[in-house]
Amino acid sequence: MANPVRSRCNSKLGTCLIRTFFYLISSSLAVKAQALPTLNHHQLTADSLPTIASPAQDLYLEAFYEELSTGLIVHVQLRDNRLFVLAEDLLAIGITTPKQSASQWVPLDSLAGLSYRYDVPTQSLILHAPARLRHSQHLGYQPPPPVEVRRDHGMLIGYDIYSRHWQEHSSASLGTTLNWFGHLGSFQVAGVTHSGEEAVGYRRLDSYWTYSDPTRMWTWSVGDFISGSHSWSRPVRMAGIQWRRNFDVRPDLITLPIPQFDGSAALPSTVELYVNNILQYDEAVDSGPFVLNTLPRIGGAGIATLLVTDALGRTSETSAPLYVDHRRLAPGLSDFSFEVGVLRTDFEGGWDDYGNYAVAGASWLYGISDAFTFEAHAELSRDLSLTGIGGVWSPDTRWGLASASVAYSDTHPLHNSPRSGFQYSLGYQWIGPTFGIDVQSVRRSRGYYDLADLDTDRTLTEHWLNAQDRVTSWLQVGRGNLAYSYLRQRDHRDQLLPQEFNSTHSVSWTQNIGRRLSISAALFQDDNTGSGGNLTFSIPLEDLAYLAVGAQRRSGGSTEPQAQLRRTAPYDGGWGWWLQGGDSDGGYGQAAVETRGRYIEARAGIDWDRGARGYFFEAGGSIAIMEKQLIASRRIHDAFALVYTGMENIPVLNENRIYGHTDDKGYLLIPDLRGWQRNKIGIDPDQLAANVRITELEKFAIPADHAGQLVVFPVAQLQPAIVALMNQSGRKLEAGSRATLYQAGEQYSLPVGYGGEVYLDDISLGARIEVHEKTLVCHYIIHPSAASESAFVRLQRSPEYCEASP
Repeated sequence: MANPVRSRCNSKLGTCLIRTFFYLISSSLAVKAQALPTLNHHQLTADSLPTIASPAQDLYLEAFYEELSTGLIVHVQLRDNRLFVLAEDLLAIGITTPKQSASQWVPLDSLAGLSYRYDVPTQSLILHAPARLRHSQHLGYQPPPPVEVRRDHGMLIGYDIYSRHWQEHSSASLGTTLNWFGHLGSFQVAGVTHSGEEAVGYRRLDSYWTYSDPTRMWTWSVGDFISGSHSWSRPVRMAGIQWRRNFDVRPDLITLPIPQFDGSAALPSTVELYVNNILQYDEAVDSGPFVLNTLPRIGGAGIATLLVTDALGRTSETSAPLYVDHRRLAPGLSDFSFEVGVLRTDFEGGWDDYGNYAVAGASWLYGISDAFTFEAHAELSRDLSLTGIGGVWSPDTRWGLASASVAYSDTHPLHNSPRSGFQYSLGYQWIGPTFGIDVQSVRRSRGYYDLADLDTDRTLTEHWLNAQDRVTSWLQVGRGNLAYSYLRQRDHRDQLLPQEFNSTHSVSWTQNIGRRLSISAALFQDDNTGSGGNLTFSIPLEDLAYLAVGAQRRSGGSTEPQAQLRRTAPYDGGWGWWLQGGDSDGGYGQAAVETRGRYIEARAGIDWDRGARGYFFEAGGSIAIMEKQLIASRRIHDAFALVYTGMENIPVLNENRIYGHTDDKGYLLIPDLRGWQRNKIGIDPDQLAANVRITELEKFAIPADHAGQLVVFPVAQLQPAIVALMNQSGRKLEAGSRATLYQAGEQYSLPVGYGGEVYLDDISLGARIEVHEKTLVCHYIIHPSAASESAFVRLQRSPEYCEASP
């Protein structure tokens, strides 16, 4: 369509100018009638929307914040000079709306404080929203979803051998663990066998079944286990059923209270968090309010500084003190343990006895707030009932950690009168950057008993404990620290005479001098054993070796020099050794060698003391049984992976480091995996031969604890070939001839090079080639060939048959 202004300019110039002037005025009025005010402060709710008197005009506008594009196109309706936007579109661009359905239209002038402008020429919606209308951007830590573990079936056997000959006496022991794992959890049995003067055919230590659920963070145990407890209660060995919370199945979950830092950015900015002047977090943030949740990687007190730098280089800084400890739970998080069964007595003595009547126990923790965590404990048996409560509290989440508890027990032993008693505990802890102190105190009345007291084989000191006080403090001094500890306790074995406190004092000092030298010294004084002290100088050497020399002295004795020279065996495998000796009422010493390999860990040596001489040897390892394979390994303490490639000598990576190569059956066992975590396992492509094909270079193994997982990498050995194609007359095909390869149900275009040569990736499964030559189509058959280790083979083929081209 012709421009209306230009079509009227064919007449006189004056008339044209007048008409142009009136046209621009009328166009301006029309546009102004559609424009909206820049600022609207009407207080309207979604329920008081006006009745639409004219048809709505649909608009699709680009949304802007402070003249910065959000990259979103929103659906807008223009009704009676008002703009309406879908609630879901407002949420998408970060505007908080009243509670309503996502498909409801929201008038922009109903959002108090929102400024907006509809720019007609650019078809844009420009918004200016206060912080209270903006979504808070959540930065830092977000609770991750539970991991999905794979529970493969298998068996793991662990063993530890120790033998010793001293003068005319010899002894040996064998400790074994048997662990079956699979979809139903794991079943473990541990035992030990002794020979010599204390010969024991076989003594069972523990046997139990356990299953863990990472979604609920629950663990069930049936068999032998240790009961749950708090710092002010004592665990006992039991046999029965236990149900408990197990945070170990979610090692990526932070259970302690996380400090929260709130802020707002007027422009796109960079947020940095420093704790004790160490950078802990660094991330870009859009304009608007934000909430930063992150765990400061410290223990104890610290100063957190939040630094916000906007796009113009302006900075704002906020500092606040905080305290981080691992005894409090995050608000709303709970920890518990419930068990029922019978007591296991005389475990240390080796008789493996069980009680004759049922007992039960319960422990519970709950995070009330960031500052306070509640604790409760209960025990019940035929002769005993016990209840107790306690808690840990960090005043203002910055002034250390205070703890307190009170417990009451009531006993009704057979043939004795009932008795009851109380236990109280108080404590305080403060750990700062340069100073720390920990104070704990416990008081028990004469009639207080718990399940641990029912095990009559425990020491009398535990049974008759009346009071115990402990103080530990330390101070950073230069490149070292100075520490002091004090412990005193009193029992009430004598029911008539009050007992005195038995006290122990100790002072220790460590200091690093220069790049290598380290000095440590200690003094102690005990009411029963006397006083003494020691001084040690240690120097690290090259290749994992170090040297330590020193002396110690006790009251009433002489000064005893001592020295040690040691090289630690590398964790990845290798040899180590040590030499140590001293003078304590006669010379003593020891010399030994150790090795850590792929299949075993072992050490052997000789020692002597005042003319007597002895020898010792110890070894340990594991044997895994999976996929009908029996594979030896060094000690497996947690989880492992059995890698299968189907080919030998394939390089396998564990966390991006070469661990080893597969054996002649294509298997490799990796023993150092972490249960319930993502362990990265891969294949090193740089060490693969040219004729090896692998479809996937890395995978993540997520086994349960004390279990294994099979990790399969499909690896194929190819047989590449260069085939020279001949025509019917025996001549080589011309370069550039049209050829098609048919292989494994697929067809590919195949270039023909000089000398009629074509390159085939793999001929181990055979192939067929069609060549169009003038009026003929010739067919070449490549028969299957066994793969070899050579880079490629050269073949020459004549057509099986030719036919007229269709």
